Amino acid sequence: MVYCEKRFYLWIKFPVMKTNYLLTSLLVVIIGLQSSAQTFSHKEVYDTDFTFTDGIYLTKDDFRLNKPIEKSRINSNLDPDDLTYFEHLVEQKTISIFDNVGSETIVDVSKIFGFCSSGTVYVLHNSTFSRVGIIGSICHFLGSKTVFNPIYSPYWGMYGRMPYTQSTTTEPQEYFLVFETGEIMEYTSDNLLIILKSDPALHDEFAELSRKKRNSKIFYYMRQYNDKHPLYIPVYE
Repeated sequence: MVYCEKRFYLWIKFPVMKTNYLLTSLLVVIIGLQSSAQTFSHKEVYDTDFTFTDGIYLTKDDFRLNKPIEKSRINSNLDPDDLTYFEHLVEQKTISIFDNVGSETIVDVSKIFGFCSSGTVYVLHNSTFSRVGIIGSICHFLGSKTVFNPIYSPYWGMYGRMPYTQSTTTEPQEYFLVFETGEIMEYTSDNLLIILKSDPALHDEFAELSRKKRNSKIFYYMRQYNDKHPLYIPVYE
């Protein structure tokens, strides 16, 4: 008989040859239940000293609420003490996770939002996990995008040379990540104008600049917005 944090008892009969395996699995479930019992404590204003909780973000809300799936709820053969545990974990196609009642669920890595490792946040975009370098109401990260390059036929027709195939290349690309919504947008002045609509004063000031000035002031206005709209991150105990 095993007592769990959720105030119920588990009666288990262990076959001799499988005792160690079952005990290990049960321990993982119990720890997962204890972890899921964490309760909200307070919110802290985000600054560079704040440390996000390590774990897997299944959705944008896991990131926003600072409540990822922690190691104790993950069933893996990887060494949990390895500092690169989560980096290696997301190299797999699927992850096995225990939910709040101890049921196992298989999650497709290509469908998760991201992960946090040693306090550093990574988001999945264009099939790549990218480190979020700046965290604020408007986050920023350097990712990549696929560029399609048409290859033209050497022959001319009535309408000139037409593309008959195409190649693809992967190029670096900067992105915004809107903290509240989880929306990812390319790092352009037009997209920043859209984001700034929630602050009419900053939006109008930015909009009055010439396009050349706007393009050169993207980072400045992103930081201005973040300073005016600080993040309050939930902390649990």
